[in-house]
Amino acid sequence: MAAPVNSGYVQTSDPSKPSSDAAVPFRDLIPSSSHPRIAGIVDHTAHSWCESRRQIEAPAWLINRLDAKNLEKPYKGFTSDGNVREGLYNYVEDEGAPTEEVMARTADLFKILSDEQKDQVQCGEVTDDDFRLWSNPELYVNPGGLRLDECSSEVQTAIHAILKASSSPEGYEKILGCCLTNDFLGHLVNGKRVLNEHSYNFRLFGVPSTSAPWGYTFFGHHLCLAVVFLGKRMVFGPTFMGAEPDRIDEGPYAGLRLFRAEEMESLKLMQTLPKELQDKATLSKGMDGNSLAADRWNPFDERHLGGARQDNRIVPYEGCLVSEFPPGKQEMIINLFKAFNEYYPAPVLEHRLALFKEHLNETYFAWIGEFGDEDPYYYRIHSPVAFMELDFHCGIFLTNTTPARCHIHTVNRLPNRGDYGKALLEQNGLKS
Repeated sequence: MAAPVNSGYVQTSDPSKPSSDAAVPFRDLIPSSSHPRIAGIVDHTAHSWCESRRQIEAPAWLINRLDAKNLEKPYKGFTSDGNVREGLYNYVEDEGAPTEEVMARTADLFKILSDEQKDQVQCGEVTDDDFRLWSNPELYVNPGGLRLDECSSEVQTAIHAILKASSSPEGYEKILGCCLTNDFLGHLVNGKRVLNEHSYNFRLFGVPSTSAPWGYTFFGHHLCLAVVFLGKRMVFGPTFMGAEPDRIDEGPYAGLRLFRAEEMESLKLMQTLPKELQDKATLSKGMDGNSLAADRWNPFDERHLGGARQDNRIVPYEGCLVSEFPPGKQEMIINLFKAFNEYYPAPVLEHRLALFKEHLNETYFAWIGEFGDEDPYYYRIHSPVAFMELDFHCGIFLTNTTPARCHIHTVNRLPNRGDYGKALLEQNGLKS
């Protein structure tokens, strides 16, 4: 079925271009309680909200696409030409992953779970297709695992302790920031039973071990993590992180702003590249479905290509080779890689960064949109071992009908079977 032309919630009074003297005018874009974007949300749970969206053609299209029946099978992996390039990943025996600490926090969780909850949270092995069954909308499409907002505060805290133990301090702050910003969106639209700090699912795969593969997924609106451990090695990927709006401007978390480095460093890079490299990097000045090919835009993913149900997608290298950049601009690409991957604990990030640098001469930078101080845009950094996207979107809950800098999606994938720890397992002779 062809993608719909818009989200299905648009009204003629919605602003096509927010008026503002700043890049983030989200206060101008909060819908009225009767707007179809949020009408009735105050009375809905996550389950009933999803069912209500099935009655609207555009979100029904998205719900169907995200359904488990449409998971890509068999898994092949994200590639540039349909062929998996082997031997790219070389995980050393000890990369400093905090496996024992995460195991301890997982054991703490199990001490407070009921027998029913233990059965719910254990969802198979990291090699199972269900490990790939994540999605980033607020739509509760494939229930399973522990839904945090249906659990006690003690269980919620224990699950966050697992996330914190898995991540760098900065990475956990970003993870928590996504949760808090989702809660803030719920406050703005009076929909806290659908959009809140704990509207996420946690699923455990495998038995925590220092020698056998295991991991977890944590996913919901604007935050999706797939994490695999094998000994002292770990893989985050794919990941999805986003926000609508991108900052909190009131309450106890006022001042929290997400993705500042990914946003501002990329814009500075594009603005300061030589014009011939700007032109090479630019795929399109236009950002909408009229400017881009049909398979390069839909009203929910918009321009990003690596989101949910894209595990086997083929995305050719496009844009400008980073090797053509002046040395200082290449360093900015490296800084963007660090920002996208800052959830890794520092010792593990060193290994990921070294691999990225090994392939810097095969890395492409691509841009869609203009690059004025307030312009929305999309960019992609793509190599044999990295695929990072940032995209500014139209509103789903906010009312802007053209992309604005207050709704951000970021995607981070590991091409050529790096996702879901597949390459890690295969390197060690394990079934993947």
